[in-house]
Amino acid sequence: MDCDQLQQLRQAAQCCWRFLQNGERKNIIELKRELGGYGYDGTVESLSAESIVHGWKEAGWIKISPNGSELRLTEAGIEQFNRWKEEDSLWEQGTTETIKLAKRLKAGEPATNLRKIAQIIGNGILTSVHDPYTDEKALETLHKLKGLRVEISKTLRLLTAPKTRMAAASVASFLRDLNAETGWQWELRAYSGTTKPHRRFLILQDKSIITCGLSLNNINKDEVLDRIPMGDELAGHDRDFFDKYWVSATPVL
Repeated sequence: MDCDQLQQLRQAAQCCWRFLQNGERKNIIELKRELGGYGYDGTVESLSAESIVHGWKEAGWIKISPNGSELRLTEAGIEQFNRWKEEDSLWEQGTTETIKLAKRLKAGEPATNLRKIAQIIGNGILTSVHDPYTDEKALETLHKLKGLRVEISKTLRLLTAPKTRMAAASVASFLRDLNAETGWQWELRAYSGTTKPHRRFLILQDKSIITCGLSLNNINKDEVLDRIPMGDELAGHDRDFFDKYWVSATPVL
């Protein structure tokens, strides 16, 4: 697919996806009629509505219902839509430079939030994650950070809260597949008993701490984002806390 066709896919999406951000579904016949109204009629200079929908599906941005009557955005589609919004915002500001990202995460900007987390980690190496709600989506977020050139230890330690048998089996299976696919040796452990501290943080190799106030399974929230230097008392507390509970935690298998 050439550049012009990709631009048409983008423009069509930005016209029609505005109300599909929270799991809403859209009737495909109505959508194609709407696309036709925007000029996507298959003429020499324009893709057809059918080609637009097919292109979105091939890109992994939408999922079509089993009976072929409806579609909804995938997580990749939502992230792409937010990325386009960010690019448009930069254009409106009249700059092509990298936007200075504030140390705060915002609801409605999951793609930007992911970039903010990557930016604050910078050249550091992520070695440990403390998140009581670590699950498959949290592991996917970490994988996306790798895609943003965040360096993550091949022996990453993940500490979480106790899980039900079904939840533990599900996340363990996902982690085994991820490790097998990448050659990593990430390890997930859960607290013994009913311990469930609320604080979430990341530990870097230089012993500094990243606090983001939310779980990695949902970064679409308003939270403070900060990096605490290794010599800070709070950073020392978090490292000691992690090491203490890691020793007694149970591997999630």
